[in-house]
Amino acid sequence: MSALARPFSRVLIANRGEIAVRVVREINALGMTAIAIYSDADEHTAHVMSAKVRRRVGPPAPALSYLNVEAILKIARETGAEAVHPGYGFLAENADFAQAVIDAGMVWIGPSPEAIRAMGDKGAAKRIARGAGVPLIPGYDGDDQSDPTLAREAAAIGWPVMIKAAMGGGGRGMRRVEAAEDFADALASARREAKSAFADDRMILEKAIDHARHVEIQVFGDSAGNIVHLGERDCSVQRRNQKVIEEAPAPGMTAELRAAMGAAAVSLARAVTYANAGTVEFLLDRSGEFYFLEMNTRIQVEHPVTEEVTGLNLVRLQFEVAMGKPLPIDQSGVTITGHAIEARLCAEDPEDGFKPQRGTLTFENFSGEWPAVRLDMAGTPVVSGDYDSMIAKVIAKGATREEARVKLEAALADMLPLGIRTNRQFLRGLLNDTVFINAEMETGWLNRRETVTPATDERVSRIAALLLARGAERGWSSTGVRRTPVLLKERDRTLRVDAGDGGDVKFVARGQDRDGNALFAVELDSGATRALAKVMASGVHVGLEGEDALYEDVTYAEPEATGGVASGEVRSPMAGKIVAVKAAVGAAIAKGDIIAVLESMKMEHEIRAKLAGTVTAVVAAEGQQVAPNALLATITPEGQA
Repeated sequence: MSALARPFSRVLIANRGEIAVRVVREINALGMTAIAIYSDADEHTAHVMSAKVRRRVGPPAPALSYLNVEAILKIARETGAEAVHPGYGFLAENADFAQAVIDAGMVWIGPSPEAIRAMGDKGAAKRIARGAGVPLIPGYDGDDQSDPTLAREAAAIGWPVMIKAAMGGGGRGMRRVEAAEDFADALASARREAKSAFADDRMILEKAIDHARHVEIQVFGDSAGNIVHLGERDCSVQRRNQKVIEEAPAPGMTAELRAAMGAAAVSLARAVTYANAGTVEFLLDRSGEFYFLEMNTRIQVEHPVTEEVTGLNLVRLQFEVAMGKPLPIDQSGVTITGHAIEARLCAEDPEDGFKPQRGTLTFENFSGEWPAVRLDMAGTPVVSGDYDSMIAKVIAKGATREEARVKLEAALADMLPLGIRTNRQFLRGLLNDTVFINAEMETGWLNRRETVTPATDERVSRIAALLLARGAERGWSSTGVRRTPVLLKERDRTLRVDAGDGGDVKFVARGQDRDGNALFAVELDSGATRALAKVMASGVHVGLEGEDALYEDVTYAEPEATGGVASGEVRSPMAGKIVAVKAAVGAAIAKGDIIAVLESMKMEHEIRAKLAGTVTAVVAAEGQQVAPNALLATITPEGQA
């Protein structure tokens, strides 16, 4: 049974990252006391440093820290917390945790455990939606979860089919299956991912609707039973079911369609007596028909675009509703002005299969003045593989969609996260793509779109070579300019650069990052052009006029082993946990066959054979934590004894 909403002044934030920063800022603005918890990886992050009370919750692994219910509740009791804000992710939609908070005498800043439980089970949510008259996608949400039953139901629905974790969210535990022969492997993979992320491997099935847009409705309810919707967001730009760019309002939305979708969302929320922030997600097809997907019973990552176009502070509203205050507006008072677009800046390399990145981050910008956009970020200099890869949200608002698009792209061009590879240039490419400009995107767009490797100005490699060869000094000797050959490696490309006369290049030291890596501002063309650089033990990261490249210094490196692909060594592309081993010693392997499945930054990554042959060794074991480049298996190529 839920506790009644009531005033409070000491709030524990059961989360990390940018949402924790946002919540702490709101608590401080309200004159209340923020209680931050942190793992060993997050001790010096912004949400911790800005909170009045700080407590260690455990090691970096989520299961031992941000998912450790007993440890979090112990801290809440010891610090006198009167309320808990769960943010998004982790325990935000865990009904048992919400109930435990309430049973401990604290206020849960979110919907009731009953509403979370009802909407958290996708099968149950579909049945409630059906009763509320909300349109549904054809599918299966039954209790029989046996593999044969699911396979039979999928075939009856008709291919392609979506497999979805019943308790899922954020694209985890979700797979698209094109044909019957692919179903068993996809189901096993989805079950593993769902079990890891949500401790529940039950599945639902839905007919895959192609060429549809993902449109969600923000709803808000109070403890008196008032419920309103705050318009829609278009989240169609997705990769592997993970949202990349979101915007409000949805392009092409009519007043009639908004009213219909909003009414359906409110009807569903009312069916579960919903209070606080929530989002009802729909698929919208080309004919204007919409279908219920799921309801997220928490604040969403993309809530800032709704704030920007409605002028409402959604996190502040969460606090007010949890205190028992009525919503300050009714449906007629909700207005939408202008257009807002949000891009998720992530520590991942789009040119290498979006592989998660690790390292120490330094945020710089070319202009020297921060662009006029909203930046929601965690403020942590260290990016580890323990959590998801998002490092910031960049939000731009304009009077029109085009104005917001141009402003956002310009901001991404000006900012430069130094020290690790990110998806910054990928985001710029999306914003400049004619499909996005013309608002023709739909949920399958990025799966079909080719990731283009942008050309890099040769001056970038020249700056890198100069820094690596002689630090910040240009090369000169009594016999003239020294020319030092430098070998730069960028991913799989190796480039030889002669670091000779620096010409009109001036290096200005900017200090060091927390790891002692040197930072430089670089002036070219008598100061008319500005570059930025960071020199690390492994190489150098250089940015110039919106471009950037991270080079490894291999000038004096040992020659690469002739093994590699030729010897059939299969190595881990990143740090993570082995969740499945598909290869067995003595088995015949075709090029492209799955050798192992690695979980890193909450996502599964399939590691495939790069040649055909026979498996002669398997080093990887299920449940094993592996480092980058760790040997997993060896394949003897075809034709070799």
